[in-house]
Amino acid sequence: MIKSGVLNGGCPLCVSIKVKDGQQTNVQGGRKDPGLPNVRAFKEHSQKQAELRKQRVGCKERQRVSRQRDLMKRRSLDSFQKDIQQRQKEFEQREMEMQNLEKHVNFENENSRKAYYREFKKVIEAADVILEVLDARDPLGCRCPQVEQAVVQSGTNKKIILVLNKIDLVSKDIVEKWIKYLRNEFPTVAFKASTQQQNRNLKRSHVPVVQATPELLGSSACVGADCLMKLLGNYCRNQDIKTAISVGVVGFPNVGKSSLINSLKRTRACSVGATPGVTKCLQEVHLDKHIKLLDCPGIVMATSTSDAAMILRNCIKIDQLVDPVPAVEAILKRCSKKQIMEHYGVPDFHTALEFLALLARRQGKLKKGGLPDGNKAAKSVLMDWTGGRISYFTHPPETHTLPTHVSAEIMAEMGKEFDWEELEKGNQETLAGITSTFSVLFVCLFLFVCLSLIMHRMKFGPMTVELKTAKAKPSSEAEMLAPKPVDLRDILTVDPLQQGQALLAANKKRKKQQKRAGTTQDIMI
Repeated sequence: MIKSGVLNGGCPLCVSIKVKDGQQTNVQGGRKDPGLPNVRAFKEHSQKQAELRKQRVGCKERQRVSRQRDLMKRRSLDSFQKDIQQRQKEFEQREMEMQNLEKHVNFENENSRKAYYREFKKVIEAADVILEVLDARDPLGCRCPQVEQAVVQSGTNKKIILVLNKIDLVSKDIVEKWIKYLRNEFPTVAFKASTQQQNRNLKRSHVPVVQATPELLGSSACVGADCLMKLLGNYCRNQDIKTAISVGVVGFPNVGKSSLINSLKRTRACSVGATPGVTKCLQEVHLDKHIKLLDCPGIVMATSTSDAAMILRNCIKIDQLVDPVPAVEAILKRCSKKQIMEHYGVPDFHTALEFLALLARRQGKLKKGGLPDGNKAAKSVLMDWTGGRISYFTHPPETHTLPTHVSAEIMAEMGKEFDWEELEKGNQETLAGITSTFSVLFVCLFLFVCLSLIMHRMKFGPMTVELKTAKAKPSSEAEMLAPKPVDLRDILTVDPLQQGQALLAANKKRKKQQKRAGTTQDIMI
């Protein structure tokens, strides 16, 4: 007996159930589905439905392709032009948004400059003696005549002392020429700040430099501090000052103002760094019971902060530069192309952009799609410049012209208050025995485009550029680092079950040797 039934809550499938005579089997929902019945009519119906579905899918695909073809046919040059115009509008809108953001950033930077200037005015008003710190590589470029004029014309008997810092970065004869040139206006002290990284007990050399060894002069110890302290002591005695005096330390960013204070204090009283803008506000440091030092942020009295000269003097953070290419062009115009090619390991080039593209590919500074990133390459060149790998120093003018804010009466008055003979003797002791501590790849003389200081711009004088190179390692050491091929005889001596691991270890060791040898070759270039 065959009985038709409905399973799974009304499924329209006909299911045959075998039932014994006089008995009926109860169908429970938990039983296993027996699957599709082997009915010929049902199979034919299912096949027809599947064929119809395939036909409908194929028809939809053909209709889609047909519509796409019609759309491509209807699309003309006008529609293509409209599409381009729409994209151009979107691009211009994004450019306007970026310009608005840059204006906002410039507004914040302008507020920071105003805050720095307020701190600078506090130092000028509170100080009795002003120490204007100059970079020995470019003293005229680091001088600020507006500050000197304001101090001289203040009428409060404030005095100015020029501190020629970083004398270890230039040769002795250049420092002597600059001291001879600058002392025609103000007392000038040769100085080298301490470069130690410890927090306390910074080293200071009390041995006369005439008797000191070249190793001591080339060390991280401070040189010239005794001469500066004697000069301040002579000023106190000549002025009959019984109480303490305030000494303000001013100058361009990154000339070593905070390092000078730390060297005199012999502790890391002020934060220092290789980037401009580390000092944010006025800081008081009591040197002893008679002298109080005032540190202030570095400021630049210039109308244009995007000038290449500002960048090359490290007055602007390189990371914040929008267009670093002009500064690199200023370097390339004044250097030998051949020596630049040898130093950076790049082929021949004709323009600065081409040089930066080649350098970016060599250094692996690439954008999406493998395009060279010229801005990153330019910033790396500027980092070499500010980091000392490309050294430079300027030459003093042959003739000296007294500035308008310095008169003969002021010079005579300073001669009474400061002991010039003692100062000259101290400078000679500081400079005696100083030798150059870096190797030179090439030297090329050039003249930067001079801009008038009266127009509140800065200028470079005749300048010498020197590129540092790492000392070449001995040939024996280079041979030791040279990669050696894998010796299969050593592999065969190993247990056969471990020969595979031994071969992998030997290849890994050889790759390390190749990497070390490649690094050594890059250093030697």
